[in-house]
This record gives sequence, structure tokens and C-alpha cells, in this order.
Amino acid sequence: MVVALLMGLMPGFEPRYALPVLAMRLGILPALLLASLEVLLLSVLLPIVAQQAWHLLLAYSERLPVLGKLVTRIEAARQKAHRLTSRYGLLGLALFVAVPLPVTGIYTGAVVSLLLGIDARKAAIALAMGGLASLAIVSLLTLGVQLAQG
Repeated sequence: MVVALLMGLMPGFEPRYALPVLAMRLGILPALLLASLEVLLLSVLLPIVAQQAWHLLLAYSERLPVLGKLVTRIEAARQKAHRLTSRYGLLGLALFVAVPLPVTGIYTGAVVSLLLGIDARKAAIALAMGGLASLAIVSLLTLGVQLAQG
């Protein structure tokens, strides 16, 4: 159970993939509660970490030309992405995170929010909404499998 909880906090695995494993051990409701807490924790922490990493990159980009070029490219991408932010906003980010497929999720959503220039507090809300929606989808699938098994 501890391994499943820790895996839920790892990039690429995330709470939505830990949920079925936890549900086998604990039942669906306790598993859903624990996975929801993981979603909320990641949703708050990851946008802050992403912004701190961005500020660190900016600080070192002045000293290292290769990082300066990277920052210039990222800034150009942010300008282009601004159109998407104004069109789809936080709902678009939440929907992106909600899709329970590889390469979507809270970790990727935090990076996307940084690239789109979304404030960490607003990003946390969108990530939490998307992460909880993803848990709802996976919960329904998990319940369906459990009912089918008898």
C-alpha cells in the first residue's frame, strides 16, 4: 500500500494510476480519498516548483549563453501560447489534465501552465480540477472492472 501511495506521487504514474492498486487493497472509497489528497498536494506544489525552476533558469541564463538561448525559445513559445490561454484558459488546462492518458496529468499540466504564463494559484485550481476529474473517470472504470469480476 505504501508503494502505491508513493507511486501516486511520481511523475508518469500519478494518483490516477495508483487508484486501482489502492482500491484492490483498501476498497474504492478509501483509495479515492487518498488519491484525492495526492492530487491536491501535487496540484499545489508543482506549479510553485515549476515557477521556482523557471526563476532559477532565468538567473543562470545570464551567465550561460546556452541557457539564454533556451530562455529566448521558451519566451517565444509563451508568446504564441498566449492565444491558447486567452481562448481556453484554465478550463483547457483542466481538461488536458483530466484525460487519463500518458503524457497528460498534473506534472505535465504544471509545465504547460508555466509555458502558458498561468499564475501558480490559478494553475493549482485547474490542476486540481483536472486531477480530480481524472480520478472520477478512473474510479468509474475501476468500479466497472470490480463489478465485472463479481
